[in-house]
Amino acid sequence: MSVGFLLSKVLFALWALPLASSFHPAFMPMKLAAAGSSQIHLTQYRRVVAAGSGARCVRMQAGEPDNAVPGAATGTPEEAQAVPENESKYWEWKQGWRVHYQQTGSEGTPLLMLPGFGVGGFHYQRNVPHLANEKTRVWVMDILGQGKSWPTQDPAPGGGFSEAGFEWGFGEAANDDVQANELTYSCTMWKEQIIAFLEQVVGEPCYLAGNSLGGYLSVMVASERPDLVKGLFLINPTPFWGVGAQRVLPWTGGYPVPRWVRPVTIRWWDTIRSPRTIKTLLEQVYADAGRVGDHLVRQIIEPTEYPAAASAFASILLSPPSPTPFDGMLAALHKAQLPVGLCYGKEDPWIVPLWGHRAKRTLPQAEYWRTLPQAEYWQISPAGHCPHHEAPEAFNFLLLDWLQRMQAGQQAPGLESKIEVPRDARWHSSSSDAP
Repeated sequence: MSVGFLLSKVLFALWALPLASSFHPAFMPMKLAAAGSSQIHLTQYRRVVAAGSGARCVRMQAGEPDNAVPGAATGTPEEAQAVPENESKYWEWKQGWRVHYQQTGSEGTPLLMLPGFGVGGFHYQRNVPHLANEKTRVWVMDILGQGKSWPTQDPAPGGGFSEAGFEWGFGEAANDDVQANELTYSCTMWKEQIIAFLEQVVGEPCYLAGNSLGGYLSVMVASERPDLVKGLFLINPTPFWGVGAQRVLPWTGGYPVPRWVRPVTIRWWDTIRSPRTIKTLLEQVYADAGRVGDHLVRQIIEPTEYPAAASAFASILLSPPSPTPFDGMLAALHKAQLPVGLCYGKEDPWIVPLWGHRAKRTLPQAEYWRTLPQAEYWQISPAGHCPHHEAPEAFNFLLLDWLQRMQAGQQAPGLESKIEVPRDARWHSSSSDAP
């Protein structure tokens, strides 16, 4: 057994075990509290009800095509729902750091949507067209080292690899022409990218919506620069980033990639980016595997063939965590009085809804995860880690309703309130939550 193989096993254990244990219910002693939360079910009926303070329930009739409700995929190939390629734009954040984004909609509420790890803005293709049609100006941006956002030159030339995805970043010296000595694919760098994007591209305070890592980064940005953010809509946000091997290993993700990291990167990267692995992982975190599709798998694989992809993966794997823990950032949101919407796919095996309850509810026995009094909480079921993509019908409705109420300065509906849903969407109101 080779030294490289043993090292890869050690690195994987150091990196993955803290994350897995943190997300597993066995490590979370607090009990769920249902009061004040919303259950969004997609099972037998279409209706919206108020079942408590701000609580709502949506039931979608089984077997109907997705285009029966506004904001859903149409049943045609996913490519037809994507924002056209000619609407893609590029912004040079720093010298040689080219960031891909798309902007859709010409009027209305400003919204920046941030994707999760391993995907790009394409993951919101089931949401953007409908949001833009409802008086929302939507930006979607790929964070550097994901999607189509990459350095324009080799950050460390001379590595000698020719396989797609491995060509750049494995030489012996950082490339000053692209400021590679500053290029570490960490949550801190992504936070700085988002802040610069808001200042230089969006040009005004806006709402942030983020899934998984995108939710974590949204909280990072808003906690540091609340003046740039009008509110946050968090979609199964991860409460941790950079909590594994980064604590014990001597490299923090900058260029050049050390020689001892390269065997691990090569062994993992080709396995992780294989179509079979990607589809298997997605099917594990989607409640409905039929919502994955080969097109999504191809979209995820495409960025892994960019020349700097493998070196970026190595950097991400070992980059440092945020200097402020997630609970501290939530406390900053509370202090800034920013409105927060918490939206969780109930069947997510990674970020279980308990994390949303902990963000929503007061823990009087501890300072950890203090109350966000202006937060609203929903669960969508059945849906997993990416409810915006798996259940766009319910997600788009909830996000638009929340944005419109935040813009109008309105709180969640009271106990007896009904949510008005367009008749032509074939939804109707109800006063109960029958199974």
